[in-house]
Amino acid sequence: GAVWLAPDEPELRYVVRQYSAPAAALCADPEAADLLRDSLQVPAWRGRPAAECCRWRGVSCGWDGAVTKLALSGSRANGSLPTGLPSLLASLRVLDLNGLSALSGTLPPLGRCTRLTHAYLFGTALSGTLPRSLPGSLQELECSRCRLSGTLPDTLPRALQYLFLESNRLSGTLPASLSRLRSLTELELSDNRLEGSVPAALGSLGLRHLDLTGNERLTGSLATAPPKSGCSGGSDRYLRGRMDAQLTSSLRPPKSDG
Repeated sequence: GAVWLAPDEPELRYVVRQYSAPAAALCADPEAADLLRDSLQVPAWRGRPAAECCRWRGVSCGWDGAVTKLALSGSRANGSLPTGLPSLLASLRVLDLNGLSALSGTLPPLGRCTRLTHAYLFGTALSGTLPRSLPGSLQELECSRCRLSGTLPDTLPRALQYLFLESNRLSGTLPASLSRLRSLTELELSDNRLEGSVPAALGSLGLRHLDLTGNERLTGSLATAPPKSGCSGGSDRYLRGRMDAQLTSSLRPPKSDG
């Protein structure tokens, strides 16, 4: 409707404000993006400006331009993870490098990636040991069918719900600290070189899936075994999802050397 103005009132003025789009397409740290590109060797990133790293294939950023997700499965990356990954990607929440068989090197310490919740590294050529420093926020760690060796760290984060380490070269005993992971629902450690006895407390976790088969020097029994089940975590399509309830509840004795 009409607007009536008194003689002494100023005339109405329209104020136009221009809003720029959020700067998520602008990389918060182009130097870090340069290093990440040089290390991972993703073909689709070649020649792309580092200042636009948030527009690179498989990269998602927050409103501040910090990288929050790397989803590079199928990207044909053929380099390695930079040792300074935690400082480069302090805001990272999801790391998905599944199936990158040409990705080599070691898994860097991730403890400083304090927002990381999911790490998928299935089928890569990563070697070395699992870092003792993992973020307390980590809920899922998928490192099956890699080339990891050494022992399981006794400092696994208590937020873990899914731990998949099938078909590696892990050795040593199962740490008693596994029984403190009260959020854990699926544990896949088959086809490694684990030995010793299974901590009895492991049976009290209420696991939906447990597979320890293929560790010929692992002995012991669980008073309560999880029901026969496949893996229902985020990596179910990558795992065999097998479980032998009989072998889980009463594990095989070690083979004799004779």
